[in-house]
Amino acid sequence: MNVISASGIVVAGAMAIALNLPAASAFAEQGGHPGHREVKGVVIEKAGALAVKGEDGATYQLNESRSRRHGHEPPKVGDEVTVMLDENNIVLEIHPKDTKMAHRYVTGKLIYVGKMKPEIKLKTDKGEQVFPLEKQVVKTEPIEEGAMVTVELNEAGSVIDLHRATSAAGKH
Repeated sequence: MNVISASGIVVAGAMAIALNLPAASAFAEQGGHPGHREVKGVVIEKAGALAVKGEDGATYQLNESRSRRHGHEPPKVGDEVTVMLDENNIVLEIHPKDTKMAHRYVTGKLIYVGKMKPEIKLKTDKGEQVFPLEKQVVKTEPIEEGAMVTVELNEAGSVIDLHRATSAAGKH
């Protein structure tokens, strides 16, 4: 049995992070979130609900109301679509084939996340800005007010994701 020291684990972890930072920051500068990915696929019916069978072979459950919120008709079985997945492989957005996802990223100091009203307020270089939340369950609990965050806005201007800001994140 091999015994690895705690300092060895820390050094190995730091090296892994350092080696991945350039790739993550390059992805963020291109307007993407390093935990998100796009998957192209075909809409199928699975257990009485719509899903996407991705080119990667996996199946992703769809929520038809997400399409309506972005101004698209809900997909039908057989439609070719592109879905945006979060880091947990949950579908954030559904887009018909050949339409472009045009997300924006805004970085600022978290002023508040509304408990009664689904919105978030940030202090940015452009002043205080308020954005509606796509869903109330945006990951905010571990992020305290006053922290620097980056929100991802969909085409409708709603926050679909929230993360602590990194030094690589651009201010928009």
